[in-house]
Amino acid sequence: MPKQKPIATIFKDIRFWIVLFFIIRMYGITNPPLEVGHNWRQADGLMIIRNFYERDANIFYPTVDVAGEKTGIVGSEFPILNYIVYIVCKVFGYKHWYGRIVVLLFSCLGVYFFYKLILEYYGERAAFSSAIILLVSFWFSYSRKVIPDAFSVSLCIVSLFYAFRYFKEGRWHHLALFFILGLLGCLSKILAATILTVLLIPFLNRDNLLVRKVLISVFSLLILSVVCWWYFYWVPYLNTTFGLSDHFFMGYTFSDGAKDLISKWPIVLKRFYDTPLKYSGFAVFLMGLYFIMRDRDWLKLAAFLLPFLSYVILLIKTGSSISGDTYYVITVIPCMAFVAGTGLDHIKNNKIVAALLVVIGIEGIAAQIYDFRIRQPYRALGDLEQIMDGFSQRNDLIAVNSEVNNPTAMYFAHRRGWTAPNVYLTDSIYMKDIRAKGCQYVLIVKKLYGDLNLEYPIVHDSEYFKIYDLR
Repeated sequence: MPKQKPIATIFKDIRFWIVLFFIIRMYGITNPPLEVGHNWRQADGLMIIRNFYERDANIFYPTVDVAGEKTGIVGSEFPILNYIVYIVCKVFGYKHWYGRIVVLLFSCLGVYFFYKLILEYYGERAAFSSAIILLVSFWFSYSRKVIPDAFSVSLCIVSLFYAFRYFKEGRWHHLALFFILGLLGCLSKILAATILTVLLIPFLNRDNLLVRKVLISVFSLLILSVVCWWYFYWVPYLNTTFGLSDHFFMGYTFSDGAKDLISKWPIVLKRFYDTPLKYSGFAVFLMGLYFIMRDRDWLKLAAFLLPFLSYVILLIKTGSSISGDTYYVITVIPCMAFVAGTGLDHIKNNKIVAALLVVIGIEGIAAQIYDFRIRQPYRALGDLEQIMDGFSQRNDLIAVNSEVNNPTAMYFAHRRGWTAPNVYLTDSIYMKDIRAKGCQYVLIVKKLYGDLNLEYPIVHDSEYFKIYDLR
């Protein structure tokens, strides 16, 4: 009989914590994607998945439902996450929560390889603390949302691990894994490419063979070339050709982005000292920076600054979007968790380290626990498809009163059409135009976007929705 591990030993095994946090995040995994935080972003991605499943599975032509009478083909991040979920749905049938499972699995893999990478160069204690801090950070809730951020960062972390392995061992399959995973991670979310900037460090190591440096450089340039082709040629081509140029945000100029960031600097700054690790985690991060500077540990500093500064540079292109779109910070959390974890490695008393990790964990999870429960009026959106099916066909075009380009209600109605602010729906010229283009119903989401009284027959009126017939 194999000898069982003592309880204390199991608690020191990062695999135990990764599995435990996987199980914790399975709570409410079948919830509709209606969390207050970025349900619109999940709905947008789920539209693409569902359209792969129901309409056309060409990965180069992702399709959304908020394009009015148009095809809905749109430029977006490369939809590899969406396609993986589509393949799962092809086997088991369409369920939105398969997307949650896929992201959760990949994010667990990312944490494990994050741990392995730090373990190889900085030891068990630093690796364990860094991985735990990553698990309880903002990563905790966003690693089960159907958005590409945690997914893409995880792919890039695994890619980075195999790049370092290639430098060390020179095996071709390590090089192939670096290239494939790095390419898919960067295509899935261009900000995730900042993770791979850490590869500059082994280039300064004279012990690494020149041929390996050359091959990593060649494959890195291939990744860069494909990413540039997708984002700067194919995405604009799709948006121009199919008429959805305002759907996918391509960023500002650097000067406009910098001005926009500065105009909202207090909340932008909060995205660094509060959102990623909360206050206790940020305090430990600062402690880690202090130890790095005190010891003049330039390699650690480079491992932090390379992804962090490249992230900040790319962030300027997005302007103050980070003030509302908090998922942008997912990309920068691993390098901050690394600094915090290696900082804790300087504390030799294991009980103090454990206590600090518990405090960071409690604060981090407590700040996100609300995300596991869907509240009204959002929960009511889950009934929209059934309501619409009572008098409408799936191919009917509808208009939804909503924030501009917010696809959530349209996704749950399982229809195609227009999202429009209330001022548009009370404009006779606008209404005449969309009716001429085939709009048959107007859906009013009362509690979220306001009630409207229009001069058309009402076919449904309840606490949360009012629906007008334009036929």
